[in-house]
Amino acid sequence: MMYNEAVLTLLQQAVAKPLWPDEMPGVFTAEVGAKDIGSWLQLYLYIENNTIREVRYRVLGSGYLIAAVEWLNIFLTGVNLSTAETLKAKLIVEALVLPQRYHYCARMVVEAVNNIVRQYG
Repeated sequence: MMYNEAVLTLLQQAVAKPLWPDEMPGVFTAEVGAKDIGSWLQLYLYIENNTIREVRYRVLGSGYLIAAVEWLNIFLTGVNLSTAETLKAKLIVEALVLPQRYHYCARMVVEAVNNIVRQYG
């Protein structure tokens, strides 16, 4: 599988971060996908005063899914929840030039964000 330059760059800069302790104030989580099919994402957002302060995640899936979540990390850190609400899969697909068969990775990421925004709201 040949990744494009945008995806390779994100894969190379992805750094594993420890997850926050359970029940940490301000941390909201969402889980999408399924481990048994090899495409799963658990997203953690630390939110303070309607602003996303930090993004952490656990992922099982292709390099495209990892790159999509790492792109999200860069995009969301420091932004207001109202910006997060406007996120569309198309933006991720275009930013990473995702092949058609991997568009689901962008949809998974957006679904996780939307789930957290609803929890916070």
